[in-house]
Amino acid sequence: MKKLLSLLFVLACSISMYAIDVVFVAGETVGKNTSAQGADEMTLSGVTVATTNGGLNAGNAYRLAKNSVTTISSSSTITKIVMECVGMVGTSNYGADGFTVIDGMTVADQVVTWAGSANSVEFTASGHQVRVSKITVTISVDATSVQAPKFSVAEGTFYAPFELELTGETGSTIYYTLDGKDPTIANAVYAAPIAISETTTVKAFAVKGELQSEVVTATYTKGEAQTVANIAAFKALDEGTVAMINNKLNVFYVQGDNVYAKDATGYICLYTKSKNADVKAYKAGDVIPAGIGGTKTVYRDYILEMADDFFNVQPATETAVVEPEVVGADFVTVDNVLHYIKIENCNVAAQETASYYTVTDANGATCTAYGSANYVKEGDWDYITALITVYSGKPQLTIIDQYKEIPPTEIANIAALPAEADGVTYKITGDVTVVAQSGPQLYITDESGDMLVYGTLGKEYNNGDVLSGIAGTITVYNGLVELVPVVDTFGDAVAGPAVEPEVLPIEEISQDLMHHFVKIEAVTMTGPTDGEKNRTFVMADETGELQMYINGFGVTAPAELEGKTFDVTGFVAIYTKNNVSTLQLYPCEIKDLSEKPGIKGDLNGDGQVNAGDVSELYTLILAGEYSQAADLNNDGQVNAGDVSELYSIILAGGAN
Repeated sequence: MKKLLSLLFVLACSISMYAIDVVFVAGETVGKNTSAQGADEMTLSGVTVATTNGGLNAGNAYRLAKNSVTTISSSSTITKIVMECVGMVGTSNYGADGFTVIDGMTVADQVVTWAGSANSVEFTASGHQVRVSKITVTISVDATSVQAPKFSVAEGTFYAPFELELTGETGSTIYYTLDGKDPTIANAVYAAPIAISETTTVKAFAVKGELQSEVVTATYTKGEAQTVANIAAFKALDEGTVAMINNKLNVFYVQGDNVYAKDATGYICLYTKSKNADVKAYKAGDVIPAGIGGTKTVYRDYILEMADDFFNVQPATETAVVEPEVVGADFVTVDNVLHYIKIENCNVAAQETASYYTVTDANGATCTAYGSANYVKEGDWDYITALITVYSGKPQLTIIDQYKEIPPTEIANIAALPAEADGVTYKITGDVTVVAQSGPQLYITDESGDMLVYGTLGKEYNNGDVLSGIAGTITVYNGLVELVPVVDTFGDAVAGPAVEPEVLPIEEISQDLMHHFVKIEAVTMTGPTDGEKNRTFVMADETGELQMYINGFGVTAPAELEGKTFDVTGFVAIYTKNNVSTLQLYPCEIKDLSEKPGIKGDLNGDGQVNAGDVSELYTLILAGEYSQAADLNNDGQVNAGDVSELYSIILAGGAN
């Protein structure tokens, strides 16, 4: 009997606990230090990561300095810690082997794993600096309590009003205060994002049935950003100063996470850290409205940046073509970093070191350029346009465009473009039709085939637009023929019928359909297979599997995959690495087939608005649950007012 009681006690203890993962992602959950110097810490969902010397806000990796001690702690029991390290970067090893091995710790493939039971675990970087891209902390939570609410924005200083979202365990109700006092069930029920415009302390807890969570707190302190007149004044600020530029900025080049812009006083790089969608939406020629704000930083000792969390970012409402400065190769110095330039009558020749080139101007002066051999071409050019950058203290060019006045060879259609004519310019005399455009990617088709045009055009085209007389230079990328556009030949389009995708099963997708516009119906999806990048997935239908790689077009990964099917429309592509080619699809639309058309008042999802929806609404009201779909009068609550609104919809015949 005693053994049975003991077993039941252990079983009761085990089922009264459940595990949750608290995930810290570099660049998202951050501390204060932007370099690996000084003590720093950050907290998320009751878990704190603190280091004696490091930078927890240093870009895409947490930097834990050599000999630093990093402590991961929680009031709940920690049962597992996984740290994903950066590994080799350049000639410095920032990998997982920099930690002193402790009990319960293993290291494999740049991943540090600790397993055990503790409220605090210390890691010492005795070997060298360690850079960590992601930390996952598994904690054991009492199942007789409710998970505390989570805040969408980490506490700290803000410089522009924002909306704070609170999320809680399914079925729980969140109560909160904004005056610093502990909340009770007599306080406000969270039903919609909270507007934060002044220094505010938010306290919240969750209630589910008879259970309630601990109270969580976040203080948002309103900071006062400096206002400067222009880029030159921003450049004069101390590094780390938060400021707004009270002047319009003109974007001239966008590359990855970097948006390059200028005004009459200078040049600047807006560094987005891959997460600020509003800044990343800018494109060449956009005029950024005055008032954009961020933190002044200097990269590689010379590159002026506005970085960290941008604020007061407004969409561009006007455009203006930015003309490059016409200079010689001797202008390429560290004093002129970020300048947008044009070098006329020059030669581009490859150096012995891969991806490096020598640019020689008409006077014999030279400078160095760096770039992929797929897009930097050797030879004599009427001009090149470029961005002056710097690496290891030495100036270099990023070539943006190369132009040579050579009459193109005329051909009839896309199929007539020869794959072996890399670097030769052709003009397609027949009409081509635009299928889709995303940034520098322009997919076109005609009666003979399909093609990708890759390059900055300065114009936007829509599906069905017809272009005449386009020209471009052939480039071969991953074994596929692409066209680098002669921009002047891409003029105004004539609107035509939209191009519809060809519906095909996966088994019929092959390399013969490169750049072809297809639709694959009713696929399941697994992934991501590339971890944090969240771009590579595997699709499957009844006939086979195909890799999907998200590559622009405003497409984002589905939030949920399990148990769902999708229609995926996109372009057939191929990816080659280490001489291994993988067939892919670049999606331009991912349609969740489980989503139902939104009929206002259709709360039970049967496609009609009737008495069944009234019953569903009463159930929600009696349970005290909030649903945005049930908030028919949009007052932030689900109550009798919504019942009245639902009856009005039914009497009107169930119309939207």
